Amino acid sequence: TTTTTTTTTTTTTTTTTTTTTTTTTTTTTTTTTTTTTTTTTTTTITTTESEPCGTDNACQENGYCFLNEVLFLDTGEVQTDCLCKLGYYPVLGINPENDIYPKTGTCVDLQKVDACQYPDICHETTDHWGVCPYCRAFKHTDEFGGELDLGDYVSGTGFGTDPMVFNNGDSVNCGNGNPRSSDAYWYCWYDSILGTDPVPLDSI
Repeated sequence: TTTTTTTTTTTTTTTTTTTTTTTTTTTTTTTTTTTTTTTTTTTTITTTESEPCGTDNACQENGYCFLNEVLFLDTGEVQTDCLCKLGYYPVLGINPENDIYPKTGTCVDLQKVDACQYPDICHETTDHWGVCPYCRAFKHTDEFGGELDLGDYVSGTGFGTDPMVFNNGDSVNCGNGNPRSSDAYWYCWYDSILGTDPVPLDSI
């Protein structure tokens, strides 16, 4: 008897798959270069001392060069000033060139503006009669409210035979009950001092 033994060998093959994940990290470096340019500006200011006026040409339009005689008589100091002619008033800030010494501001024609905005133009006598050229006339008094309105400016230059005319003043205590009116003129004069020579009327 023949016995045949058959051995069956089963081979199990195990396949292991290894997956390798490669992570690539890319680092981007941005370099910003800032260039700062500094500009240094050097300003040199040269200050020139202005001289007093010597002639009318050194003064603003409608301004004239006058000797300050009051200062000269009191101190002996000679000083000249640019002054606006009668009927004009110096105003700063209109034209910067006219604000530089010896100029004293732009000479404004008081007949062409509201002259009442410049109270410095007013004149008053020792007995309290007053006039603000091209604006109003008045009289200070202890009665009638402290001041009588003698009229508001309506026309005229005040030179020669053309008076400054002021109308529609107060009627209080006026005999006929009508509003007061006034006329005003410019006058120039010279008070002579012994030992001095007379000067033109356009000198101060």
